[in-house]
Amino acid sequence: MDALERQPSRHGLPTIANRALGVLGILGGVMLLAIWAPAFPWSVDLLNPLRLVLFNAGAIAIVYAVHRRQATIARRASLAAAVPAILANAWYLATVIVAIGRPQFPEPDPGFRPIFFYAAIALWLTDAAFGLVALRIGVVPRHAAFMLLIGSLLALTGVSGLGFTTGPFAAIIEPLTIVGVAIVGLGWILLGLDLATRWRPSPVEPP
Repeated sequence: MDALERQPSRHGLPTIANRALGVLGILGGVMLLAIWAPAFPWSVDLLNPLRLVLFNAGAIAIVYAVHRRQATIARRASLAAAVPAILANAWYLATVIVAIGRPQFPEPDPGFRPIFFYAAIALWLTDAAFGLVALRIGVVPRHAAFMLLIGSLLALTGVSGLGFTTGPFAAIIEPLTIVGVAIVGLGWILLGLDLATRWRPSPVEPP
């Protein structure tokens, strides 16, 4: 499969695998932004958990696909960023699923709150690290990788438990957090579009 993935599909278009992963990533980015759509009651029943699951699934798809591109020129660096990002998104996804049915979702009951806290910290930090590595390697659009890096760091400040949104600078931090999450969503969408629409030959072919 690796050998097939390095070859363009017919007419120089992306492979079917890259298209599928890219579309899933676009969907994940859209789901991250959908919380601000007033017409959709995402907090009701299973809609918000579904949104978060799709977001994490899309992020995992993008990270995996981008790693496959980057691995031919910087395998170790790409792997060092991709594995933690995939694991952290999978952890958060699993946490969301387990939390379904617990009181006050997505704000979990006291016994479950620390798990959500550390999962969120791991999610934003590893996504930021992945964006940084992708920015340095330069196989995917740098502006999309930069958006993922900056957006994740801004979103990190809004994690409940860190105290940034309840301290004296809450009036500044809360809008920055919202902007950060939006930037992350746009970053995933742009990376997904690149994967789904453009075939990029590896700058250096593997031996």
